[in-house]
Amino acid sequence: MAGSQIEGVVIRQHRSHYVVEGDDGNEYLCGISSKLRKNLEYPEADRASRRRRVQEVHEIGRTSAVVVGDVVTVEPGEEQSMIMTVRERESLLSRESPGRRNLQQIIAANVDQVLAVISVDQPEFDADLLNRLLCGAERQGLDACICLTKTDTYPVLRTSVTTGEGIESVRAWLEGKTSVAVGMSGVGKTSLINALEPGLEMRVQPVNRRTGKGRHTTTHIELVRLSSGGHLVDAPGLRELSLWSVEPHEIEGLFPEFEPLIGTCRFGTGCWHEGEPGCAVRDAVDAGSIARHRHETYLALVETANEASTDIRDRRRPRPSK
Repeated sequence: MAGSQIEGVVIRQHRSHYVVEGDDGNEYLCGISSKLRKNLEYPEADRASRRRRVQEVHEIGRTSAVVVGDVVTVEPGEEQSMIMTVRERESLLSRESPGRRNLQQIIAANVDQVLAVISVDQPEFDADLLNRLLCGAERQGLDACICLTKTDTYPVLRTSVTTGEGIESVRAWLEGKTSVAVGMSGVGKTSLINALEPGLEMRVQPVNRRTGKGRHTTTHIELVRLSSGGHLVDAPGLRELSLWSVEPHEIEGLFPEFEPLIGTCRFGTGCWHEGEPGCAVRDAVDAGSIARHRHETYLALVETANEASTDIRDRRRPRPSK
């Protein structure tokens, strides 16, 4: 098959290696072509030329050119195959790369919805992370569902892999869709997937008793085919999540409960819902119709977006000549 290309879907990513499930039913261990690692800029007047001349080469603005869920073309090789092209993505879930500002980390591509997996017991429920996950889904126009795990600890909660409570509801919600499961380390994502697909027997670890934090059982991103129909992307646990490429004024639109109030503040659309007098959003928070932790996450996201905008302007400002 050397020299002929096949199309497939990236189902596993670990560092610089990828596994592609080809349309022919085979799996291919792949690297990626050097062309995909760079953003090539061509002269405008040279657009129709058969032999296009590269005008400038830029580093890509994300941590990886290829991610789980991508539809790709592969050139098979004897020991390692090569990913040559990536089809335009229909959707994605991403965040700002931890520790590397202004760099996008795509968690998964071509997904239909987000399953936000949150624990009610160890690790401690993190409302801010949940809010950021929901904002990230809202930002990309993805449907989202909150899945509470470890509900055997409390009688009023939704799902438990120990008792089986709620597993069928989760399975029905996932059916026929491509979903991505995200949440903190230790919330029980891998255990939930094992309950949904018992034959997988994915490795799990208990929460660290000393720190109360989850251990990173999932160390790579993987797309799992569900026997009930559909796919589920299992992502490593998150401990932080910053939205990628969002302007400060866009953030209020990522909170659906804010929407009826936007524009009704004393300062209209110029209100930042911080400490301005006559703010309808702040009044709703004080009245209890908007959760205070949701508003706190909003303020934190605005602050981060403002800092990112300032950082970008500083980097673009011409340096003084020596």
